[in-house]
Amino acid sequence: HDRRVLLFHAYYEEDVLLSPVESNRITKCEVFFFVEDGTIEIVQTKQENSGIPQGVFLRRSRVEKPHVRPGIIGSPAASSQYYEIDDLKIGNQVEIYSRTFHIVDCNESTRKYVMEAQGWHEVDVAPLPFPHDSYAELNSLKMSRESGVPGIDRKRKMNDLKQVMESILGKPTAMADRGAFLENGQDTLSFHAVWDDRKRLYGDVQCFSLLYYLADGTFEILPIHENNGGRELFPKLLKRCKLPKPRFQSGNGITSCGSGASDDGSENGKYYTWRDLAIGEQISIFGRTMLLARCDNFTRQHFAARGIDLKPDLPLKTDGERSKVRIERQIPPYNGFGSEEDSLRSCVGLHSPPPKKNPCTREKSCVVLRFNAHLVEEDLTRDGLQCYGQDIAKTTQPRLFVIQFFMEDDTVAIREPPIQNSGVVGGNFLRRQAIKKVDGSKYEPRDFFCGNVIEIAGHRFVLISSDESSYRVMENDHRNFPYNDVGRLQQLLAPRQGAIRNYFVANYCNGDGKMDSKAMEECLLSVGLRWNQQEIITLWRSLDKRKRGKVSFTKLIKAASVAAGADSLGVSK
Repeated sequence: HDRRVLLFHAYYEEDVLLSPVESNRITKCEVFFFVEDGTIEIVQTKQENSGIPQGVFLRRSRVEKPHVRPGIIGSPAASSQYYEIDDLKIGNQVEIYSRTFHIVDCNESTRKYVMEAQGWHEVDVAPLPFPHDSYAELNSLKMSRESGVPGIDRKRKMNDLKQVMESILGKPTAMADRGAFLENGQDTLSFHAVWDDRKRLYGDVQCFSLLYYLADGTFEILPIHENNGGRELFPKLLKRCKLPKPRFQSGNGITSCGSGASDDGSENGKYYTWRDLAIGEQISIFGRTMLLARCDNFTRQHFAARGIDLKPDLPLKTDGERSKVRIERQIPPYNGFGSEEDSLRSCVGLHSPPPKKNPCTREKSCVVLRFNAHLVEEDLTRDGLQCYGQDIAKTTQPRLFVIQFFMEDDTVAIREPPIQNSGVVGGNFLRRQAIKKVDGSKYEPRDFFCGNVIEIAGHRFVLISSDESSYRVMENDHRNFPYNDVGRLQQLLAPRQGAIRNYFVANYCNGDGKMDSKAMEECLLSVGLRWNQQEIITLWRSLDKRKRGKVSFTKLIKAASVAAGADSLGVSK
């Protein structure tokens, strides 16, 4: 009896309370009897969408018979403590865990085994019908309607996607529209339609995009949304479907549907086709009269290939429509709080991000120009104090400042170095920020050179000198610092080469032939070159590269002659 299992079909009944559709419920089961050890397993037959927990009712185990109380008249005598195969004859009732199972049938292999091995008779294996269950039949009919069984009217339209998926899985479909699909594919006629509804209260002129699919003769109407139009952005006015013609003739010129067959055989002409579409024609979209105003090039080519010429496009906007109001954003003036970039970003939105930095200035992120400066004497006199009848501004030295210019973002910071025994504490005079000129423009790199006077926060500063690193930065950037271009200065010296030689012959003929920066400046003034302090410093740095303080006057003559030789070479070429 190894791996021999007998299968019996059974059912049990249970009462259903507080239900208007059923009073009792019949549950069908399958009883498996394992011959090798006499165990029983019961599995409930599953019903789709019943809402009842189903599955294994009894796991494989030996089942005891109900206890028989002695002394009760009519009680059956228990021959064994557990259920055996002879207790499962068809027509018997088996009580298992307070449920009475009615054995009604078995499979063919079980019927053959019990008749040969157990000696059962034909009466013991004769099948019995299941009792009638009206609730199960009603539930089955309901599920057949919901699941889409063909031939049943479900009072609803099948989804188009369901028909496509069923055709992919192998369900045969209609061949009526397949020829039009193979001929046209996804070709679509596109028109712009205008719906003028101003005769009604709160009516307006609206524009739509009308699409006609040549493959199946369906229409789709999409709204054309305008910026700040004030209307809800609904996706479609009409989803893709066939568009029926109006049944009755109205006063706006729209005719009723004809009784004869249409040109393309579309159900006696009850639906619009592509032949009903033309520029200037009106069509009725379920009670909405729309005017076809424009079309695309493909639509014109489609009609021209069939010998139909469409009219020129009509304007979408009517004369009575109100004109759009152009609103220009006015930026309020700077209020003085924070930087101007932050204040400008706050005018864009409530939660505006910080201003972005220019990526082109990343290479100058660590470049800082430093200049020594002091206040102009007019400011010192104006801001001077009287102490014991004496003017402090005239008796003390001018205050020295260090002006820093950051090339990264064109900001300026001013510090005052402390001086011992002077009473000047020093520190930050002006925090780092962007400074504007009197005319409203910002200070640029070309505004910072020695000898220039800049006005910051109501004070005028004259730039005296700079450090070595700042000089090198300015000499390598002639576009932003034109006064540090040595080649330009040599070209200015070339026409005055003879006057410079005569000046030094007249003044330094008996000396050692050396000059300092002050002597060079006097020489330039004598020959008519009135340069600013930055140009003089640039020329002196090119002559005194070893920083000895004095150079031979022949170097100045040689610098002028080099520029003159280059000019003559260029003219000869």
